[in-house]
Amino acid sequence: MTSSLYPPALHFGMPEKIQSHVRTSDSLPERYQQYRIAQATETTYAEGPFGSYITQDVKDPDWVISWQHCFVKEKVRLRPTVTQPMLAMYCILQGNISCRLQGKGKLMLIEKEFGIYYIPSNSQNTADLRPGYYEMICISFSPAFFRNFIAHHPSFEEIYQQHQRQARRAALLPATRMDANDMKVLLEMRQSPETATDMKPFIDARIQDLLTLYFSAFTPKYLQNGEQAQKLRLICQYIQENYHLPLSISELSKQAGMHINGFERAFKELLSVSPRGYIEHLRLKKAAILLSQTTLSIKEISYSTGYRGANYFTAVFRKRYRCSPREYRKNRLT
Repeated sequence: MTSSLYPPALHFGMPEKIQSHVRTSDSLPERYQQYRIAQATETTYAEGPFGSYITQDVKDPDWVISWQHCFVKEKVRLRPTVTQPMLAMYCILQGNISCRLQGKGKLMLIEKEFGIYYIPSNSQNTADLRPGYYEMICISFSPAFFRNFIAHHPSFEEIYQQHQRQARRAALLPATRMDANDMKVLLEMRQSPETATDMKPFIDARIQDLLTLYFSAFTPKYLQNGEQAQKLRLICQYIQENYHLPLSISELSKQAGMHINGFERAFKELLSVSPRGYIEHLRLKKAAILLSQTTLSIKEISYSTGYRGANYFTAVFRKRYRCSPREYRKNRLT
């Protein structure tokens, strides 16, 4: 991965035919002061025949929050690009935007919806804006920040792996409607403390809240609360502590006090992954850490993470990471 102090931020490229007519500045004109983000460390204001747009970035090594406002007078096609592969949540507060993502084709970003996207570096993407006002928020994540989150939400693992492989095709998870709780978190984020020591933990917590709300939107309501959900969460904790041991799905279902069929169905609805898939997720995650940070042999790692043989471990590892354990270790050490 390309090294940088901050995760990448999304930038808008202009059509060539109007570039010479576009004026840019790093400060806001007086008439736009009501849109100022007090915590922003970097501001871009652009004005041209199409209208104008404002991007204000709040930067931290774990995340970059881009607050974006567009005031469009004439239909314009912008080119959203990043210089590094980007894993981000995109929230549309006002306006509908027709987009084309490299490798995914056309999609519509709908007002009051948010989703999670992987955008390849220097990819060919477009966003068509009709006359009107648009407000968007793009939160890009460092791999470490997102990795810590998916430890408890493995349904995000696949899009994270595309980011790690620097895949050339964009990817996205389903967008979902924002409700009052989501909007409240975004408002709190905008009104966060301005001092660096106070702002960092405050925004960290708000981003975790937003990601959790996004994930919960795809979890059946009956599993978000109640006794059954609590039993499943205790099973998750037990698996996290004992993934390296032989684990029987039948025994886990008995531990939860559920029939095995109902247990597997409810577990998958809660975590978007089967019990066996969750166990494998934890084992491979630990194996990847051991490959990167220790000199243990492949055989030793396979046994310490719950696999009973290096050959089977290698086959499972290759399916997930698209390379052998030895290749993974070599790539991380070079």
